[in-house]
Amino acid sequence: MKLLVALLIASCAHAAGYRAGVAAVEITPELPFWLTGFAARTRPAENVTLPIYAKALALEDGEGGRVVIVTADLVGVTAEITSEVARRLEQSHKIRRDQLVFNASHTHSGPAVWPRLHIAPVTDPRVDRQVEAYGRRLIDEFTKVARQALDQMFPATLSFGQTEAGFATNRRVDHLALVRPGRSYPAPVDNAVPVWKVTAADGGVRALIFGYACHNTVLTAGFTAINGDYAGYAQQSLERAYPGAKALFLSLCAGDQRPAPRGKAELAVQHGETITAAVRKRASSRMTPVKGRFRSAYEEIRLPFQAHTREVYEAEAKSSDFYAARRGKAMLAAFDAKRPIVDTAYPVTAIAFGDSAALVALGGEVVVDYALRLKKEFGPDRLVVAAYSNDVMGYIPTHRILREGGYEAGDSMVYFVQPGWFTDEVEELVLDSARRLLRRIGVRAAK
Repeated sequence: MKLLVALLIASCAHAAGYRAGVAAVEITPELPFWLTGFAARTRPAENVTLPIYAKALALEDGEGGRVVIVTADLVGVTAEITSEVARRLEQSHKIRRDQLVFNASHTHSGPAVWPRLHIAPVTDPRVDRQVEAYGRRLIDEFTKVARQALDQMFPATLSFGQTEAGFATNRRVDHLALVRPGRSYPAPVDNAVPVWKVTAADGGVRALIFGYACHNTVLTAGFTAINGDYAGYAQQSLERAYPGAKALFLSLCAGDQRPAPRGKAELAVQHGETITAAVRKRASSRMTPVKGRFRSAYEEIRLPFQAHTREVYEAEAKSSDFYAARRGKAMLAAFDAKRPIVDTAYPVTAIAFGDSAALVALGGEVVVDYALRLKKEFGPDRLVVAAYSNDVMGYIPTHRILREGGYEAGDSMVYFVQPGWFTDEVEELVLDSARRLLRRIGVRAAK
């Protein structure tokens, strides 16, 4: 009995020691500015229908454990941006790299992101300079918003729960039905909407961080205005519902997931309201209190590409397709520099929020199978698997998808200026890294 009382006191002490800080900064670029995400666009954005933001949530457990999550209404983030922000935060606030996660909502109505998330069918040094200048601005804005969150911390409690939304669909089945009619293929989805709620000492909600595994592509290529898509509207709606609070969106493993229906502006609002209603219902009901220390781990692994030769890119450099020719020339330049691209760095982060919930943050456009496998192993009620985190270098397929072929398997890599498809090793390399980090922070597989 004495042991039980001691454990309860210790647990309450952890919760009582929590502190949180939250901040937001608008990152809408000056217009006109090229959007990214759809190769079919032929002109830059000249207006804004929903401003875009970077937001930061900083958490401390009272015993040295800290977490900083920076979210942004962008198609992705890049290592060139996030590594510099991490360096600055380590210098100013002693934040370790494993305590820091950057996540992009993956809106396809957001600006091009330096240096490689730039899909515009133009070769213009002025555009390149504009995109780089905006990337440099993002470094400053991410640093500023994280520092603001760290400098404005208050006593808080943290709780966790999950709900669902049902508008995500697996987009691969449509493509496969066209190229291989008469055959059936798996079409997994993940309807989970994880929610963390930050509550101040006065009982007021100060932050909500929520996620969903679905492309932010309700607004399709015909839309050429800055907009955060359904995730942007959900954040806006939640902040109206909770005055004084900030809502942060985490993009989960949405590489092969898209919203349905889509293609109309009002549908982005509608899907945002669907998420809002689910989050509000969950946040107003009993959630699991987060107690205990924050633990985190980070590593970079290497993901290998399939072998490629100079001859392939000599032919590609002459292509009439803008993006193929661009890649061919870039790969030839790498060959000429005697540094052909054979693999890519891949960041993986794991964070335990006490023993109540854990987050795995993966780089790239990760397909949903990764989340489903990890949640099956470690428990779907407590594990959240985010993608689009820390760096976006391309799609991250599974072995099954590599066998099936198509856009997510590797055809998309031309737009990321990557040499081609990954090898069959990629799935287990990523999963092994996630498992290794989860074990390192004390998260055990479900029984």
